[in-house]
Amino acid sequence: MGIPRRAVLLGGVGLLGAGATYGALTPRGRRLLGWTGPDGVVPDVPGVPVQPTPWGAWMGTDGPTVLALHGRGGSVQWWQNLGLPQFLAGVKFRCAVVAGTDDYWVNLKPPVPFEAAIGISMGGFGVLDIASRQPLKAVSAISPALFHTWDDARRIAGITSEEIWARHEPLRHTDSIKSPVGVWCGREDPFYDGARDMAEAIGAAGSLDHGEHTDGYWRRVLPEALKFIENRL
Repeated sequence: MGIPRRAVLLGGVGLLGAGATYGALTPRGRRLLGWTGPDGVVPDVPGVPVQPTPWGAWMGTDGPTVLALHGRGGSVQWWQNLGLPQFLAGVKFRCAVVAGTDDYWVNLKPPVPFEAAIGISMGGFGVLDIASRQPLKAVSAISPALFHTWDDARRIAGITSEEIWARHEPLRHTDSIKSPVGVWCGREDPFYDGARDMAEAIGAAGSLDHGEHTDGYWRRVLPEALKFIENRL
């Protein structure tokens, strides 16, 4: 007995619907549909003072020093555009915001003593790298750009050799990270797998909720990442 044409058509529609639903549940599908959580906003308050220096800038004037490392292609202005001076209003520490290059901070020589660190994307790689080599009171890594293999790392053309990558890649040195660490990364972020594996390996605090590798996500989680540090200074 043949299958009625209507049943075939309905079955096809069902398969298409299932396929569309599955596609929407993938990270790429969720990005395309905007199912990645709300964007954060810059607080409507006066920002802390920004004092330029030869190595970057101070943001804030009082309290312990927290090293702040920007993402690839970033700068002091990048942090200002993100709203860091406003997010720091009322926080009981100041940030030493370093202006770097695109080398994933592997050549970083911190310009001032510091007690904690925060970084986004490439800066997340940088602060976790630092944490694998020295104890800190707190580390906040937001959307850290981590690489499971040299083949992954070499594609970004920021780290110049496999030897340098192996020496600095935080995922290769999780046993050496003893500081309190918070990791925040969105599930739709291309670096999510590495951030999740890092968080699991070191028992990090933070959040791995929905979100992209964007300013909107970073503004959403910055208050929590800053509070994580403040509570430990």
